Amino acid sequence: MAATDIRSMAVLRLDDRTEPAPSELVEAMVRFEVRYGGLWYPAVGPNGMEYGLDGDATVHRSPLGLAFTGIMDGARTSGIDILADGQTAWGPGRWSYRVIDRSVDQRLESHALLVAVSDWCHRTFTCYTPRDVNPVVDERRLPQPVSEATSPTEFWWLDDDADIAVQARLSAWPPERDEWTLRYFARTPAQAAEANPTVFGATVHETVPALWCTLCSQLIEPGRTCHRKRGR
Repeated sequence: MAATDIRSMAVLRLDDRTEPAPSELVEAMVRFEVRYGGLWYPAVGPNGMEYGLDGDATVHRSPLGLAFTGIMDGARTSGIDILADGQTAWGPGRWSYRVIDRSVDQRLESHALLVAVSDWCHRTFTCYTPRDVNPVVDERRLPQPVSEATSPTEFWWLDDDADIAVQARLSAWPPERDEWTLRYFARTPAQAAEANPTVFGATVHETVPALWCTLCSQLIEPGRTCHRKRGR
C-alpha cells in the first residue's frame, strides 16, 4: 500500500462512524508499511506470518491506546495490532489485551532465533505464574540473555559455543494466571538431558513437563526429549 494511499485513506473508526486518523498514527502506518508491508515467512508450524496493511488504513481505539492491525499471526491465527509506539498487542476472547512484542524488529529476531534452533533436540515444560509475573527468577544456570529477541511475553537465552538455547514464551493468560511454555534446546540428546535441572533451577513457580510439543505437533511423555529434524 503506497504512502500516498495511506495518507489519503487513513481513518479512525469510532463505533459506527469514522473521522480522520491522527497524523502520528498515519505516519506510523506509513513507516510500518514501507518497512514491513508484504513481508511473509513460514513460521514453525503449518501457517506463516504476514505483515502489511492489506489495503486497510484504519485506526481503532484499543485498551492500550490507538492502534492499527498490521500482522496476521499464523501461529495464533489472528490479527495483531501495532500501537502508536511500535509495540504489538493482542487480547483474544476473555484474555486481557496486552503487549506482545517490544517492536516488530524484536518480533522478527525472536522468530528467526526459534527457526534457527527448532530442529535441535528439545524438552518442553509448562510454567504457571501469577498475572504479569516472569517465569524465570534465577538466570545463573541459563546461557546469556538475548535482549534483541526478548519482549514482555517472550524471553531467550543462547550459548552459541555450547549450542544451547532456552525460550520462555507466554502461551496463555486466562484471567486467573499466566501460562508459559519453556523450551530447552540443545544440539545433542546428551545435552538435552540437562534440561530438567536447568529449567527447574531457574524458576520457583509451578513447572511441569509439557504433554504436547507444538514444534513437533505430537504428544510427549514427561521428561522425553524431542528429536525434531526439518522436514518432519
